[in-house]
Amino acid sequence: MEESIIEKTNQKNLRKESISSNISESTSSSIDETNKQKRKFSDEFDLFLSENEEVDTSEKTFMQKFMGYFSKKENEERKKLLVEDEKRTIQEIITSKGFKCEEHIVKTEDGYNLTIFRIPGNKNCEDGSKLQPVLLQHSVFDSSDGWVCNGEEHSLPFIFAKNNFDVYISNSRGNKYCKEHEKYDNKSFEFWQFSFHEMGLYDIPAVIDHINSTNKSGEKIIYFGHSQGTSLMFSGLTQKYEYYKKNIKLFVALAPVANLAHLGSTLLSILSKLSVHKLVNKIKIYEMGANTGFMNFMEKYASSLTNFFINLISDSNSKTNNDQNALAVYVKHSPCGCSLKCLIHFVHIIKAKKFIYYNYKKEANFALYHQIEPPEYDLSVIKDIPIMLIGGEMDKLGTPDDVRWLNDQLAKNGNVIYFKIHPKMGHLSFMCAKDFSWFHEPLKIILEQYSPPNSPEQ
Repeated sequence: MEESIIEKTNQKNLRKESISSNISESTSSSIDETNKQKRKFSDEFDLFLSENEEVDTSEKTFMQKFMGYFSKKENEERKKLLVEDEKRTIQEIITSKGFKCEEHIVKTEDGYNLTIFRIPGNKNCEDGSKLQPVLLQHSVFDSSDGWVCNGEEHSLPFIFAKNNFDVYISNSRGNKYCKEHEKYDNKSFEFWQFSFHEMGLYDIPAVIDHINSTNKSGEKIIYFGHSQGTSLMFSGLTQKYEYYKKNIKLFVALAPVANLAHLGSTLLSILSKLSVHKLVNKIKIYEMGANTGFMNFMEKYASSLTNFFINLISDSNSKTNNDQNALAVYVKHSPCGCSLKCLIHFVHIIKAKKFIYYNYKKEANFALYHQIEPPEYDLSVIKDIPIMLIGGEMDKLGTPDDVRWLNDQLAKNGNVIYFKIHPKMGHLSFMCAKDFSWFHEPLKIILEQYSPPNSPEQ
């Protein structure tokens, strides 16, 4: 009897070693794997064996059982952490993962105060000023919060911080973090007279200048934009190309939006045709999408309506492609406000089926542009800045056809170094995706080709 128990124990240990070895080999290339996870795996394995005395000796069946058990435990833990993030501020989300978080105020040339957040390197880093800087810029209606809604393992700021980058997460004028101006009250007409055009012309250069004064690495900045975060950069590049060329090492465009000729969003197509923005403008509403009554409604009915609205606006098959727990965090932190003028600018682009400047009345257009119709942004001037274009087949805003058009325009100058349209990604999937494999290849390229070899390890 005693020998039988010993033999059974030995078999369990041998099986544990064999399976652990197989799992280690199959996941050795995983970016997120750490020693802590390996210890956790081993602990979970022991717990699984204690709870399952009688298990199939077939290795394949046993593996399926254990991996299902392990996956379920991890999902339960992840869900618990994300539920906690729903109630946290961005500072609390960042510090709850063990990272440092700094809040900085940046003033633009035209008088707006922008709040940005910084994660200065990994959890053990004492000084991030000599690390490669990376800047992340959000989409319309969003804020810096959107970048940290998918947990520690699947949110870009945490991934870059873990890899010892100096991470900056910016906010655009008019969202919940940026409602101060040196001259105008945020309830005034004058405060809201901007679109993404001014963000590319003033906001991002102000943030870049601030980063350059804080970060002492001497390295150009790696810029990530999502949706409108790409629109304002493409706009800015055509207006201040030499400035951006001097300061940007790599531009990564996620769900890029420039031309909207193939817009797939049912709701936005209807609203643009009805010219709802004209009615809103007449009743003197200048801010759109502030987190007030709409969010109270969404919180009450989120479980049944969130994916419905997202499918109407931005993503096909949101429930299938987006992590629902991460999406719940995202919804709790957005929308964060933007100017009506910004939305009208996108309506002009939708109607023109071209990536154009803001369309004022003919007289104003002639005074500003010296022509009756607004000009197109000249993407041909973008020549020497490497660009990654990453889109999704399920995206109704940055549709695959429009992303391919953008690739064709930029590829003429040979500066698109990576182009991919992922089959199971929608517009919000870049913030909330279930499957994070979309980022493995771009991160590998960035770490190997755009990260300084002498970046200090701390």
